[in-house]
Amino acid sequence: MNDFCPTFRFKQFGVDDRRSALRVGTDGVLVGAWAVAPQGAIRMLDVGAGCGVIALMLAQRYADALITASEIDAGSVDDLRLNILNSPWSDRISVAEGDFNGVDGVFDLIASNPPYFTNGELAPDASRARARHASCLSPVSLIRYAAAHLSPDGVLAMITPVEQAPCIEAEAAFARLSLKRRTDVATSPRRGVTRTLWEFTKAPCVLPTPDRLDLNSDDYRILTRDFYLHF
Repeated sequence: MNDFCPTFRFKQFGVDDRRSALRVGTDGVLVGAWAVAPQGAIRMLDVGAGCGVIALMLAQRYADALITASEIDAGSVDDLRLNILNSPWSDRISVAEGDFNGVDGVFDLIASNPPYFTNGELAPDASRARARHASCLSPVSLIRYAAAHLSPDGVLAMITPVEQAPCIEAEAAFARLSLKRRTDVATSPRRGVTRTLWEFTKAPCVLPTPDRLDLNSDDYRILTRDFYLHF
């Protein structure tokens, strides 16, 4: 553990993402900080875990949680295992290598930062292409998985490009998942919304009014202050 040299350090853990298909980014941190597990939640699943940022953030936030981190890319799995081993919560996070559809069980929280390219050419690097392209892991596949694997009060939390909203809303309705919470994300008050944070559940909900989060705001600093060193 003393030889561990993270490429990105948070307040209570560090991550090495040098072998991961995608590096640490704002979207993953947003999901890890924004997702809210139901009261008494124990079993949680991070889908497309990458180097493990979301799983580690959930472990920090929920002291009783048992977390499964699912990842298909071999290089990312190497970083994921190393980062978990060198975290304070290695006894509560397990790795499921392979397609997340093969992960069995019922979960109180499923969280994900899924790929966001749905068409166009794949990147030359195969692992980076998988991580960025929705051909392997899409919001639609997440919604379908969640419909089958969420506990009765469980929630699915994920982030997507805002332009995918109509498709996601339609797929969730088809899967009989209710929208519980929605936050639209912009880089600043003057910019348009580029991302949407979604929270779906099996229980019926009154359709919420979306709120907005600007990354250059006190609200964002408050949301992430338990994690970022400089907040």
